[in-house]
Amino acid sequence: MKDTQRWVLLVHEARARGFRNALAFRRWCRRRKVPIRADGKFQWVRPAEVDAAVSRLAAGAEASDGTPTTADEAVASTVAALMAKGRVR
Repeated sequence: MKDTQRWVLLVHEARARGFRNALAFRRWCRRRKVPIRADGKFQWVRPAEVDAAVSRLAAGAEASDGTPTTADEAVASTVAALMAKGRVR
């Protein structure tokens, strides 16, 4: 049985998850509301909480049907399509 109450050092979890550095992983965790426990100069996260955040991302990606949901996403997809077509002279 997996220990869901286990806390690991943020820097070790960042390496295990393939992040470039601990700062990038910490920012990712904060954006996705993953709890981070500070203990002096050390920061800790629960791998189970990170897994839950990843599964929420995956569920959101599967629910999307490919159509933009906001005006910003519509503009971004149009710009991306134009850039993909390349430059016409």
